[in-house]
Amino acid sequence: MSSVHWMNGIKFDLEAIGKKCRSVGAKFIVDGTQSVGALPMDVKRFHIDALICASYKWMFGPYSLGLAYFGESFKMGIPLEESWMNRTNARDFSSLTKYGSEYEPGAGRYNVGESSNFILTPMLIAGLKQILAWGPENIQTYCQSLTKPLFEFLKDRGIETESDAFRAYHLFGLSLGASVDLESLRSSLSDRNIYLSVRGQSLRISVNVYNDESDINALIEALKENLK
Repeated sequence: MSSVHWMNGIKFDLEAIGKKCRSVGAKFIVDGTQSVGALPMDVKRFHIDALICASYKWMFGPYSLGLAYFGESFKMGIPLEESWMNRTNARDFSSLTKYGSEYEPGAGRYNVGESSNFILTPMLIAGLKQILAWGPENIQTYCQSLTKPLFEFLKDRGIETESDAFRAYHLFGLSLGASVDLESLRSSLSDRNIYLSVRGQSLRISVNVYNDESDINALIEALKENLK
């Protein structure tokens, strides 16, 4: 399952779900693409057996790369791709024909082939270092503070949003009702250089550290014009 809902950013109670999975002997596998990097994630506390993330969203990485955590229950698993590069000694390029038949230790056995991507991997590493310097908790706090005027505006207009306990502040959806033409609204926002996504009947909003007050104020002004 996703760590937060991909359409509206609703946070799932991963700790409770993880405990339930553990109690019935089920594996708990989480897709963290929509939150890891902007929202704290604790695989031990949530009893997550495997956490998989695409790198191109909140980890500031490029397309075509991803990261994964595999817990003890996957320690001796069989990988989907039988590559020579996930074998012992495969990193010694001077002896390519002498790699061992055993898999690399830990999660190394699950690496995709050509994992020695000399262009994209350094980009992802740089993104991860920046996130560690900022801290996902601080990113989430910044997004919460930044979007506070927006949620106050929505509350004044009688538009319901998810409660704080289940709201991800970096990614959330607004259900504006059937009277609002979302495609028309999105076009109006685009004219103001505000680019959002329509997901079903929701307007999906993503904010990050590169956004500031002017962006939120511009969004509020655009909504005022379209919410009659």
